[in-house]
Amino acid sequence: MTATAATPRAGTRPVAGDLRTLSVACVAMLISYLPFSGLNGILGRIAAQTGAATSDLQWLTSAFTVALAASVLPAGVLAGRYGPRRLARAGIALTAAGAAAGWAVSLPGTLTGVRLLWPTQAVCGVGAGVVMSSTLALISATAADGYARARRISWWSGALVTGLGAGPFLAGPITDATASAWFLGVVAVLAAGATATLRLAATVPGAATARADVAGQVCATVAVVGLIAAVIEGGSAGWTSPACLIGAAAAATGAAAFAVVERHAEAPLLDARLFRSGGFVGAGLAAMTVLFALVGLVFALSLALSAAHVGTLGIALRLGVMFAANVAGSLAAARLQHRFGAGFVLVGGLVVLAAGAASLATLGAATGLGQLTWRLLLLGAGSGVAMATSSAVAVQAVPAPQAAIAGAANNALRQTGAALGPAVIGAVIAARAGGGPAAAGMPAAAIAVAALLILVTLATAALLAGRR
Repeated sequence: MTATAATPRAGTRPVAGDLRTLSVACVAMLISYLPFSGLNGILGRIAAQTGAATSDLQWLTSAFTVALAASVLPAGVLAGRYGPRRLARAGIALTAAGAAAGWAVSLPGTLTGVRLLWPTQAVCGVGAGVVMSSTLALISATAADGYARARRISWWSGALVTGLGAGPFLAGPITDATASAWFLGVVAVLAAGATATLRLAATVPGAATARADVAGQVCATVAVVGLIAAVIEGGSAGWTSPACLIGAAAAATGAAAFAVVERHAEAPLLDARLFRSGGFVGAGLAAMTVLFALVGLVFALSLALSAAHVGTLGIALRLGVMFAANVAGSLAAARLQHRFGAGFVLVGGLVVLAAGAASLATLGAATGLGQLTWRLLLLGAGSGVAMATSSAVAVQAVPAPQAAIAGAANNALRQTGAALGPAVIGAVIAARAGGGPAAAGMPAAAIAVAALLILVTLATAALLAGRR
């Protein structure tokens, strides 16, 4: 998107209004992720209090990530039509509404309450997707030049990761029997406050845009939801269970319909020409796998640490180490790309992430904080470098007119990976645990993720080597 308001000259300090816009956009992005990240930090407590099975917890996390992945691209279209500030306020208001509803339904602290949380988390996920697209458009439109835009996006990315890491710290101090309820109540208040402060951001006018690809969005959502349902239900009820088979059929039908619809859409959600570029395909594959691994392993780590009788603040501290390394890796990625090249840095980040995932295979009840720290540093740094670099590779791999849609598509693929992570890794854990403690499946999950990352690293390297 192009700035439509006066902005400072390149090389000058941003004016106060620009800094205010950046600040409120980052705060909105951070808060929108709290409903997801906070519940991730207390999954073990929720299971202990309510008797929730692994599949119940998988749906709890997947409801947010699926809704987020489904809303990212349409929100970008709406931000262009109605203006990013207006849409950002709508997104954070949705987050507040979803969190408030979650607070109400989970007050009793029962299994029914956990299942009623699923739709409220989906509302929060839609809000986060809208905030993600609109705040990115907002800070990009008010940047003075490309360098300023890159710096602002790095801060925005840091706010996103901080939201992922801050949730467990916010949820951790809550010790009553309805932890998730009171945590979500706090999030609702924070999001309501952020909705009001977003009116301090700069106004960027909307413009007439092409019609949204509603049919393509519906087909893509059906495909992703069906796939996740098949994986979750297959892991808990059996791979030949009706729920699993119905989910698989919906996924196949949705994917086939998506391919047909996109071929004839006026403004396709995903331009098929992008896949002619090996660089774009490699970057998309890497982005999807990185978030698949990161979000899925956070899900597994939360259960494993809880089973090892680590308290909620202890879990928050450990996950905080990983997300701090993620932020550091993200901020270092631009300098590394400048020195070594984006392709080399992307593959290197994947290698470090794979090593971190493999190291979790030896995680046990006796593993102390010091022994766990270096493992989490590898996970965080590798994922941070790879996440930040994949977008750059995707944009650089296509002609300039396709750069915007390539970046949006890379982001959508990344969020799809985040949605699949807890579903697939949770299924591996459930299968290996065999009805026992979920932590028993942690080694198998770690090995499976490491093996996948190795394969993706090799494929990405080959695609980047052969790109045009």
